[in-house]
Amino acid sequence: MADQTRMTTERFFGGVNGRMAYLHDTLGFIKSAEPNETELMKWILDSTPAGTETTVRRNIAFLVSIGLIRESEGWYELTNKGAAYYEHDNPAVIYEGLATAVDGFREIARAIASGHRTVGEIQGRLRSVFPDYALPEGVVQKHLDWLLSLELVTETDGEYAFEFERGAFEVGETYSRWLIHDVLKGERYKGIAKPSDYPFIIIVTGESGSDYGYKDEFLDDDTFLYSGEGAEGDMTMENGNKALRDHKQNGEAVHLFEDTDLPWIVTYVGEFEYDSHQVDTLADADGRMREAIRFRLVASGGTDVDIGDRTLGSMSAEELFQKGKQSSPRSSTSTATTNSTSSGGKRRKRSEVVREFALETADGVCQGCGEPAPFKNKRGQPFLEVHHLKRLTDGGPDDPENVIALCPNCHRRRHQGRDGDAFNQELIEKAELRNEQFSN
Repeated sequence: MADQTRMTTERFFGGVNGRMAYLHDTLGFIKSAEPNETELMKWILDSTPAGTETTVRRNIAFLVSIGLIRESEGWYELTNKGAAYYEHDNPAVIYEGLATAVDGFREIARAIASGHRTVGEIQGRLRSVFPDYALPEGVVQKHLDWLLSLELVTETDGEYAFEFERGAFEVGETYSRWLIHDVLKGERYKGIAKPSDYPFIIIVTGESGSDYGYKDEFLDDDTFLYSGEGAEGDMTMENGNKALRDHKQNGEAVHLFEDTDLPWIVTYVGEFEYDSHQVDTLADADGRMREAIRFRLVASGGTDVDIGDRTLGSMSAEELFQKGKQSSPRSSTSTATTNSTSSGGKRRKRSEVVREFALETADGVCQGCGEPAPFKNKRGQPFLEVHHLKRLTDGGPDDPENVIALCPNCHRRRHQGRDGDAFNQELIEKAELRNEQFSN
């Protein structure tokens, strides 16, 4: 870790619960004003509970060290990373900065994932890795406070845990790919990663894959065609490819993520299952034609809902609502998203139906701010994220009444904004009004 320059973080202003809002406001001021040091210090002292000039200077230096702002000839401006966080309020961006610039920060993630849950246990793990540092509990607590502020860990009775340690990812949420691999200990640079201590596989898709001879795509029946691993020469059914093919018999889940425009930030698409595979002739990373394994994957998870011969896109909001309220037992012999039933119809996972209901009722408009979706996805559909009003990890139901479609900014506002809880209550009230027309 020779390129890392710090061992401790700064608490920043506002404590665990308020620092992200103050950080966002500070970056907003720097973005708009590009101030000199005197102007920046005055604004922070006037607008935050910073307290003293010494504290302000220390925190400005901290923001520089983690790559959010830079100083040039006495003037401050946002870096690309700082601009990305200001625009998206994405905690994964801050994690990247902290993990890169602060010795021990990434090791804390590994410590928690390895079962070191208390401050004392984490401190012991860090001291074994960094024997030249004293590492008092206060330093460890500062690191943990940042993870709490970013809502990446939870704390219960003095014990810390990552929510996604057991694969509890939220569809539509963004994650740091580094953090996922730090916690789960998978192979960071592979498209198919098998965490060493957990019963699931992580696969990543994205536009950049085409540079290495990979061609991934959703088909008309909503199944996903995923290219196996191997950038050069013929692909073979071994290592990650074999693990993906055999995941069901090995008792492992498959979690699909998609790259974003931000380096190492990925969006969780959902849990999928192997259905079949095919061998196609495609170019490899060097442009030479080769045999490429392509896996046909189908969405997994949740109970089955019979939709007959229909497709989700052809169903009305009323039909989606009623189907989404169903909870039929899952067939023990059927794991594909589109399986034949005794009546010759098709089945969908209830989570898919619930998601489609939220998007159908939104009709391309964010239900938080009322603005049209910011762009269209690769399938030409308005891009909105489906938000569970009460999170599944908090016991919220996977039910049409518990979801609403939001633009990425409103979704981040709910989870990272200073008024996140109040905003979520507004969303609940909007959803209740919407649900009235379907519940009667």
